[in-house]
Amino acid sequence: MIKVLTKEYLATYMYLESEIKRIRRRIKYYEEHPVPRLYGVVKGSLEQFPYTECNFVVSGPTVKSDEERKKLVRQLIIDLKGNERLFEDMKLEIECFLEKIPPSQLQIKRILFLKYVDRKTDFEIAAELGCDRSTINKKIERYLQSVE
Repeated sequence: MIKVLTKEYLATYMYLESEIKRIRRRIKYYEEHPVPRLYGVVKGSLEQFPYTECNFVVSGPTVKSDEERKKLVRQLIIDLKGNERLFEDMKLEIECFLEKIPPSQLQIKRILFLKYVDRKTDFEIAAELGCDRSTINKKIERYLQSVE
C-alpha cells in the first residue's frame, strides 16, 4: 500500500501501461506474420516414369527460427501477464490512496481519478471540468509537491 503518491510512482504506472501496449503489439505482430519459409528445388523422378528427371519445389520453416520464435512469444505472454497484474495492483493502490483524500480537496481528487484511473487525457478532463488543459497539469503538480 502506498503512503504517498509520488511523481515517480505515477510515472512507473504510466510507463507500465505503455509497456503492456508494446508487448501486445509484438504478440499481435508474431501472430499475423508467420515464420518465413525456405524454398528450394530438388530433382527426382515420378513413380510412373522412374528414370525421367523432374524438379520439385519444397518449402518449410527453419526449425531453429521457429523454435526461437515460439520461445520468444511464450516469454512475451509471461511478461504481459505479469505486467498486467502489476498494473492492476498499482491502479488499485492509486484508487485506495484517492479515497483517503479529504472532501476539502474534491477537485484534485476528481482530476487524479479521471487521469490515472479512468485514463482520460488532460484535454478531456479540462473539457469535463470547464477549465484550460494546462490548468489540469498545474493542479496535479501542485498537489504532488504538497504531499511529498
